[in-house]
Amino acid sequence: MQEIIQLAIYPLGMINSYLIKGQHKHILIDTGVPNSENKILKQLKKHQIALEDIGLLIITHGHIDHFGSVKKLKDILNVPVLIHDADKRAVQTGKSLSDTLKPNHTFWKKFLKPRLLKGKALPCEPDIVLYDNEEYDLSSYGIQGKIIHTPGHTPGTLSVVLEDGQAIIMDLASSGIFLGGIMLHTRMKHPPFHDNLEQVKSSIDHILSLPTQVFYLGHGNPVSRKSLLNYRNRFFNQS
Repeated sequence: MQEIIQLAIYPLGMINSYLIKGQHKHILIDTGVPNSENKILKQLKKHQIALEDIGLLIITHGHIDHFGSVKKLKDILNVPVLIHDADKRAVQTGKSLSDTLKPNHTFWKKFLKPRLLKGKALPCEPDIVLYDNEEYDLSSYGIQGKIIHTPGHTPGTLSVVLEDGQAIIMDLASSGIFLGGIMLHTRMKHPPFHDNLEQVKSSIDHILSLPTQVFYLGHGNPVSRKSLLNYRNRFFNQS
């Protein structure tokens, strides 16, 4: 299978970034909260990933725990940044898309939303912008897969689907207890925020309509197709 390396921004799957190893170039997906660049660089070194072998930086959506270190890593790695047009304002301003932070629980509204709104990243101009339902083929990097538009968590949320059945869906779902996979890693739940739950449902249905088997999350550890199906059926009342 295509190798996906989980990079811990916070331990135990609380906040994740990912690296997909390609035959020609590797791809980094999301950059964590501000000042996460050294954590990411140390883990890349641990996995013997040469920085010059990274060819693209994907930002999956416009929340600061996913793009917080984008500017610094773009400059260090000297790579283009890709994002969807609907979320590009976040990286351009360095601020989370506040109108998409609709909490799924009172706890997140009181304790996490204010922190995300207060957070400020260095502004960054994206180099590759996807529009509407445009897809982006990754074969030029030696990766058999594509980037697809999966709105709902935010209007411009992106997912990466590989031909071997692996998919990085970040915050379309989460797993574990509290924020991420502290324990009960296969127990799935809503992440702290969603912009539009009907769109989330449609995006998960789209992901499941593809030959996908393993799903990598922004908060939590990888889950199986069975776990994602159970999550969809439980939380979205679909059979």
